[in-house]
Amino acid sequence: MQMGYRMNHDDDRTLTLMEKYPKPKKTTKTNSAKPKSKGTTVSKSTPKVRKRIPQKRSKIPSFFIKLALGLIACVFIIFGGRYLYDHTINYNPLLGTWHAQTVMGIMEISFERESVSSFGVQRAVSYDVKENEVIVMDDNIKIGERYRIIDDNTISVQSGASKMTFKRVK
Repeated sequence: MQMGYRMNHDDDRTLTLMEKYPKPKKTTKTNSAKPKSKGTTVSKSTPKVRKRIPQKRSKIPSFFIKLALGLIACVFIIFGGRYLYDHTINYNPLLGTWHAQTVMGIMEISFERESVSSFGVQRAVSYDVKENEVIVMDDNIKIGERYRIIDDNTISVQSGASKMTFKRVK
């Protein structure tokens, strides 16, 4: 008897019934109608059915796929946010490359986010964007030039007595 276990009268009755009526033993059928050949035994058995065990998929490839998709989504969000910022909040119509026809030939000027390149020299600048004009301020010498916006593809600048008109390079 185990500790902490009390046997009640129902358990006694179950034990006596189990002793009175034991479980029948399983028997295997033999085919006695067929004659057995000498030296071989013939038994009739059912073929075993193999259970298919589902194979576990590796979690590593799905992790890397999710990681790659997450990185791609982050890149799109970052560049999309930067594009929206540049074209809405920090809109600068001068960004890009412009050409002007002068007496000395074609002059090219490139406006970037924080710099201007002209005559092979790149200068750090800041921009003050207004409705129809942009003031480009050289950060080193604190002198600015005023560019007037004529349309999306044409700007003009007046330096002293000369006026130059620039066309956007597409």
